[in-house]
Amino acid sequence: MTRDAVTLYDSYYLIDTRAWLDQRTDTHHADKSSSLQTFTGCDVFDQYRPSMDITGRMQLWCAANNLTVGDGAVIDHDSQCLAQAVTIVLAATPGPRPDALALVSVDGRAPEVYADITTDEGYWNDATTIEIACTGGLYWTWDGGAYLHTADGTEQRITTVFGLGVPVISRCRDCTAFDDGATDRMCPCPGRAIYCPDCGNRCRVRLPEVPTFEGAR
Repeated sequence: MTRDAVTLYDSYYLIDTRAWLDQRTDTHHADKSSSLQTFTGCDVFDQYRPSMDITGRMQLWCAANNLTVGDGAVIDHDSQCLAQAVTIVLAATPGPRPDALALVSVDGRAPEVYADITTDEGYWNDATTIEIACTGGLYWTWDGGAYLHTADGTEQRITTVFGLGVPVISRCRDCTAFDDGATDRMCPCPGRAIYCPDCGNRCRVRLPEVPTFEGAR
């Protein structure tokens, strides 16, 4: 990922939607995307009252193209943690060795069709978790709630790890030093950071790995 997948703000963070999608998809199917966009953009859908939304139109396209959409395969994520809202319809081609597809519409825009390379559909349901790792070896995942999870899955309260009243996300110390005139070196970050509660070093913040089929990329 060349872009910053996670941007920290005062008391919250946003995940780059494209980076999140890149973890879960591979090949862009141009022909299928063109067909889907022509279908979903048909004026007849606007005559329905209420008008059929993009999710319904994508599902109807799947039915018209003999693609299977399973239970729980229609997923909506708002912009609470993702930078842009996204709607996903997971589908599969017919036959003994079906191809997994992901129909994706970002912010209600024209949908695209990609290869779905996740090993489990459940990974599409998680649009909140980030990874916090210290250079000293400590590691947690966090969904923005009251608990952190260690590398072995152990659940820990934020107040236990960081201390009572101490926020996970704090002001960048380098930015503060520049603002205070302690240094003339401007920090390029957006102004927020996470520091290890054990050693005090700045933690690396990114998206956790998503298992994909071997050789899919």
